[in-house]
Parts: sequence; structure tokens; C-alpha cells
Amino acid sequence: MKLGHIALSISDLGATVEFYRRNFGFELAEEYTMRSSGLKICILKKGNIALEVFEFEDHQALPQYRKNLDSDLRTIGVKHCSFEVDNIQAAYDRLKKSAVEFAGDICTFEDGRRYFFIRDPDGILIEIMEEEKK
Repeated sequence: MKLGHIALSISDLGATVEFYRRNFGFELAEEYTMRSSGLKICILKKGNIALEVFEFEDHQALPQYRKNLDSDLRTIGVKHCSFEVDNIQAAYDRLKKSAVEFAGDICTFEDGRRYFFIRDPDGILIEIMEEEKK
């Protein structure tokens, strides 16, 4: 078994596609429109990772409590996607230069691995995690 894709409901397809292209190197692989339901879908790919981003004409904004990292993580449900990087400091510095919204600074797990969170254009959390050293 393998993961098929991660799906994100978003408010602005163009801004989201550009965000993932510019900051993570995803490319637009497919586009669909379902006029009957007011839905537009884009499939973004990078290597073996696929993101499905979809925009409903009548979407609802992310609730305020979900914009706070601590309260969101304590709420049951899917929380974020995570991308692993070789060099956490280089990723942090690169994203700082691109004016991405950060949800905190670099933190360290008890096992020594480091991570930080950013937000996409809709405030959805994305974790940037240091790859495990082998």
C-alpha cells in the first residue's frame, strides 16, 4: 500500500498552486472543473508526492481556533502535512526570505530532530521536518 494523495480545501486555486510551486517545487499535473457542484480541482506533484487542492465557489473560511497551532493540534482530526528536508536551517532561511507566514520558530523533538510550522495562503499548517539521520 502507498499514500495516494493529500487533499486540501482552499479558497484561491491560483494562489495555492503558486505557493506550493514557489516554495516546494510542486508542478501542476492535472486540472478539473465540476460545474454542477461549483468545484475546481488541481493535482500537484513533486516526485512521488501528490497534493489535491480544491476550491468550491461557496467555500467556508478556516475557523479562527484552527489558526492557533496549539488549539488546532489539540482538536481531533487531520492536522497538517509534513515535508522532510535535509537541512532544516537552510529551509527555514529560504522560507523566511519568501515571506511565508510562520507558526513558530525551529523546535526540537526529544529524539533531536528539528521542525517548524508554516501556513499556506489559507492558514493551513505545514510542518517542515528535518530528515532522520541514518
